[in-house]
Amino acid sequence: INMNKKILKIAALVTDFILIIGLSWLGNALLGNPISKMLATNTAKQHLAETYVETDFYIERITYSFKDSNYHAFIKSPSSIDTEFSLTISMLGKLKLDTYDDVVNGFNTARRVDMEYRELVDTIFEHPNFPYSGRIGYGTLEIYPDEFIENDENDEFPSYSIAQSSLELDKIYDIRELGRQAGHIIIYAECDTVSIEKAAEMMVDIKSYFDDANIPFVAMDFTLQYMKSEDGTRSDVEVHVKDFAYEDIYPEGMKDRVLKAHDALTEYYNRLDKEKLNEDIE
Repeated sequence: INMNKKILKIAALVTDFILIIGLSWLGNALLGNPISKMLATNTAKQHLAETYVETDFYIERITYSFKDSNYHAFIKSPSSIDTEFSLTISMLGKLKLDTYDDVVNGFNTARRVDMEYRELVDTIFEHPNFPYSGRIGYGTLEIYPDEFIENDENDEFPSYSIAQSSLELDKIYDIRELGRQAGHIIIYAECDTVSIEKAAEMMVDIKSYFDDANIPFVAMDFTLQYMKSEDGTRSDVEVHVKDFAYEDIYPEGMKDRVLKAHDALTEYYNRLDKEKLNEDIE
């Protein structure tokens, strides 16, 4: 009997030990640990001191991500609005990635001005007097890395796109002027009437809101859909146009231009579906 009690006691201790190890491993995987964070902090400080000499860069925060089991140090500069990048550091303190290239290649500047344009467009779509409802409505500036534009064999990027390298670090841009060069409006509107005529009417009206607010754009993507029914379903009948030029949005002949653009986009989508079907068969 005493032997059995001793065996049970040992088994319980082993079980507790295994449970503690398991919980520790799980906690380490989900939350990280103080030692690894200290190693990551030291690595980040050393990397800044050695790589970015005579700068005012500082570590804003260091966080652990359970998604990739790494620490991420977020770096900023008090003298540069576009200088934001991160360092990815392993739990053993090894530097794995430095995203400073996003600063020098214009990505951060592009992201900043794009957000400013989006916020400007939101003043239209989010205004209580804007008469149209829908699940999507936003504006973006078509800015891309040079290599994307230069090697655009399939015309995936608009002809009015701005090269990312042309942007100047920290420059305060006239956002309306950038909108005039590369502004793109994307709208999904809902209505109980879906027709070419209705879409043409709504596009002209929406343009008038932008003109009155002096918010320029180059092109509009517009999709007119039926409202959802009470059971949450929606008819697949819609009118859609893509990259519809600003200068082509005016009342005279608008219906014909929308019909032509809608038919062209429908044909394009049908062609893509057919190509995908053929690929799946092969």
